[in-house]
Amino acid sequence: MIFKKNVLWFKTIRYVLEPWPDWEKFKKNYAAIYLVSYEKKDLPGFSVKIKETPIIYLNKKIEEVFSSFNETTRNEIRRTFDDKIPDLKIVVNDQNLSANYQLSKIFEYQQGRVPEKIAMYRGCRLFAAYLNGEIISSVICYDNNQILRAKAICSKRLLIKDKETYKIISYATRRLIYEACQWGIKNNYQWIDLGSINFAKENLAQFKLSFTKDLIQEYTYTYKSQWFELLASGVFLKKAIKKLLKF
Repeated sequence: MIFKKNVLWFKTIRYVLEPWPDWEKFKKNYAAIYLVSYEKKDLPGFSVKIKETPIIYLNKKIEEVFSSFNETTRNEIRRTFDDKIPDLKIVVNDQNLSANYQLSKIFEYQQGRVPEKIAMYRGCRLFAAYLNGEIISSVICYDNNQILRAKAICSKRLLIKDKETYKIISYATRRLIYEACQWGIKNNYQWIDLGSINFAKENLAQFKLSFTKDLIQEYTYTYKSQWFELLASGVFLKKAIKKLLKF
C-alpha cells in the first residue's frame, strides 16, 4: 500500500510491502521516503531498521492454522463460537472505517502515542468485534492482495473496569486474528504478518507469539533530504515534526 502526505511544505511517501519503486527518481520528488519490505537491499542514501515480525502462514486449512495457536488462545477463541456470547458480533471485512479509526485513535492516546490521521487507514482491511452494537476490538491490516500486515491491534480493554467485559474483549480480539486467517485462506493470501515485535513490551509480544512462533525479518528503509533533516532536527520544531512524521 502507498501513502502520501505533506509535512509542512514537504512531500513524503510511504511504501508498505509494495514492488520496489524507482527510489532515485523518488528522491527528486519527495523530501522523505519510507519503504517497508521483507527484502534486504543496499539503498544508497537510506538508513535501515531491522526488526522481527511474526508470520502466520496461510497455505493450509484453517483447522491446521487454529491448531498451531497455543492452547490458551484456542480456548479463548472457542468461547466466542456458536453464539456463546449472545451480544457479541464479529464483522469480517468491516466497512465502518470511522468506528475502527476512532477506536484506534483512543487506543493510541492511551498508549501515550500521537494517532495518525484517518487518511492513513484508507484502503486497509478491517476486522472488528462489536458488543451490544458498540465496537470493542479491531484488527486493522495493510493489504497488498497477497499479504495482510497488522497496522493496528486495538481494543477498549484499557477503558474497561468490569472483569467480564474485559474477558470478552480479550476473547474477541483473539477471534479477530482467527477470522483474519480464515479470510486470508479463502482469498488465497500467503500469510498474515502480525506486525513487528518489541520484546520490551512483553504483553504484546506474548499476545502475538501465542498465534505463531514463525519470525522473519522486516526492513524499514528511510530517506530524508538535507533540508527535511535540518528542519526535523530544529530545536523548536523537533517535537512537532516527530508528531507530523508519525505513520
